[in-house]
Amino acid sequence: MRMDHGSNVPAFYRRLPNLHTVEVFAVAARAGSFTRAARELKVTQSAISRQIQQLELSLGTTLFIRSKRGLRLTADGEALLPVVDEAFGRLAKICDSVRSASQVLTLRMPPTLASRWFLPRLPSLRAALGDVDVRVTTYDAWQLRFEDADIDAAIMHGQGDWPELEVVRLMPELLTPVCAPAFAQNLRTPADVGNSRLLHCESTAAWRQWLDVAGVTDTAVRRGPTFDTLELALSAATRGQGIALGDLNLIRESLRDGVLVAPFERVLHQGIGYYLVYPPYRASLPKIRALRDWLARAARE
Repeated sequence: MRMDHGSNVPAFYRRLPNLHTVEVFAVAARAGSFTRAARELKVTQSAISRQIQQLELSLGTTLFIRSKRGLRLTADGEALLPVVDEAFGRLAKICDSVRSASQVLTLRMPPTLASRWFLPRLPSLRAALGDVDVRVTTYDAWQLRFEDADIDAAIMHGQGDWPELEVVRLMPELLTPVCAPAFAQNLRTPADVGNSRLLHCESTAAWRQWLDVAGVTDTAVRRGPTFDTLELALSAATRGQGIALGDLNLIRESLRDGVLVAPFERVLHQGIGYYLVYPPYRASLPKIRALRDWLARAARE
C-alpha cells in the first residue's frame, strides 16, 4: 500500500468521494426516485439531490438519468452500484464482527483458580458486566501472548513483573497443608507432615519451604505423586490419597464444606500471588474497567 511521503494516510483515501454521498447514491439507485430515497433516509428531497450532485461533481460524471418516470442509472452509475454494495456489505460485516467481540469478555486463568475461586463468583461477574458474555479459558494459562490470541485479559500467577502490561494485584498465594479429615487424624505436629504421603505440584521445593517455616528442618521431604496442576493435587488430597499444599484463597469453599481440612496454622507466603493483566490499549474498554473493578472487590472479600 503506497503512502504519500510524510503522511500516514494511504494515497487512495484522498481520491475517494465523501462516503455519505456514496451511501445516498446507493439508496437512491435502489429506491428509483429521490422522493423515496428521502423518505427512507428521513431527509428532504432537495438534500438527496444536493448529495447526488456533490458526488457527480466529485467523480466528474453523471450517475442518473432523471425523467418523469423516475431515475435510471447511466453506464457509470451501473458500474459503480455493485462496487458500492460490495464495499458497504464488507464494511457492515466487519463492523458487526467488531461489535459482537465487544460484547464478549474472554478471560484466561489457571485451572485451579478457575474451578475453585472464579466459578463460584461467576454469577456476580455476569451481573456486573450486564449484556457482555463471559468466556473463560485455561488453555496456555501461563503464557501472555495477547498479540496472537483472542484474549481480552488474564489472571496470572507470579510476582507481578510484566512491565509491558497493565498489572492489578488481586491476592497473595497462601500455602498450607490440606488433606481429607480422616487423613488429618495422624497429623499432630508439623513434623508428622514430613513423614506423611506428600502430594506434589510440579516439584518438592514448596514442601521443603513450608517445613522450614514450620520449624521442621531435620526431616527430609518424602517423594510422592507429582501433578502438573494444583487442582489435581487437591483432588487427590480430597480422596484421602495424601496431603497437599493448598492455597487458602482457593480452597475456602472446600474447608467450609469439610471435604478438606487444614491441620496447621502455619502459612507459606513466597511473595507470589494472582494478578489481573491486560494490554494498555485495552484499559479504556468498558468491559475491562468493569472486570477490573469487580475483581478488586471479589479479591478483597
